[in-house]
Amino acid sequence: MKPRLPRHLAPVTVVLAATLALAGCGASSSSTSSASGATTGGATGATGDCAGTPAGAAYEVGNAGVTVTGELNAAPVVKLGPDTSKVTKLQVCDLVQGTGTAVAAGSSITAQYIGIGAVSGKKFDASWDRGQPSTFSLDKVIAGWTNGLPGMKLGGRRLLVIPGDQAYGANPPSAEIAANEALVFVVDAVPTPVPTVGPHVEGTAGVTVTGDAGKAPTIAVTPETAKVTQLTISDITVGTGAEAKAGATVSMQYVGALASTGKTFDSSWKTGKAVSFDLTQIITGIADGVPGMKVGGRRLIVMTGAQGFGANPPANLGVKANEPLVFVVDLVSVP
Repeated sequence: MKPRLPRHLAPVTVVLAATLALAGCGASSSSTSSASGATTGGATGATGDCAGTPAGAAYEVGNAGVTVTGELNAAPVVKLGPDTSKVTKLQVCDLVQGTGTAVAAGSSITAQYIGIGAVSGKKFDASWDRGQPSTFSLDKVIAGWTNGLPGMKLGGRRLLVIPGDQAYGANPPSAEIAANEALVFVVDAVPTPVPTVGPHVEGTAGVTVTGDAGKAPTIAVTPETAKVTQLTISDITVGTGAEAKAGATVSMQYVGALASTGKTFDSSWKTGKAVSFDLTQIITGIADGVPGMKVGGRRLIVMTGAQGFGANPPANLGVKANEPLVFVVDLVSVP
């Protein structure tokens, strides 16, 4: 599983994406023994029949008693069986056979998915709730995904029933998941979107940034800052190295502050180490604010609440719902 990136920059929508936003932050929970979402009618892939699922040395073809209904391209309805939580080997079942390219081991997959605790029966994460798919590298996620998704074809829907030792083991990332709990995922493999950069304007939104290059900056805001209505960027130092492109993976140092008070809520400078982020798996203000920077540069980014953490900010950062944010970003490298 990929080392966790600081969860702060991740939108609750993508959970500072790293540990597979599979960590489930920001997802709501069901209180019943099944998890459901909107469907467009009709059943896809009755789980009693896994015919056509390719054999794999790392898993068994089967469903561990799970039933899945619902149309492809809509959130599935999942019902667990009495023995689902007792699974000891990874179970894989193709509910819909895709017709596109097969997912290769160690490659990336863009997916809509729902994750359910096999013991609790509760939904702990679902891309469907966020209205957009997420992209994951299969060598940087939980073992159940690493081992269970290769061979799946684009356009297909696959059920994974994952034993605890291939999920989060003894140290789950959320209180919604018990230690060593088996997990159930229904995954739709969808086309990877082409990264684009949203609209923005040049300016400071009343922010003043001081501090020497190569050191943590100091941020001061004004009443104007919290009134920002669109993404606003300003290059404090223009870099001379490689340029960050939309959707790229970048390494950076950063400080995040509240637009209302200037109070720092997060900083990579605390550890002194740059952090790498996939710009497809990050809050919108960073995803749209960093492209165009060059290595060696420092940029001020002021974003609206919707471009930050939206209505559901991480609970431990002191960020209010829909609060505008300020970031100062130093671009260290573009791998």
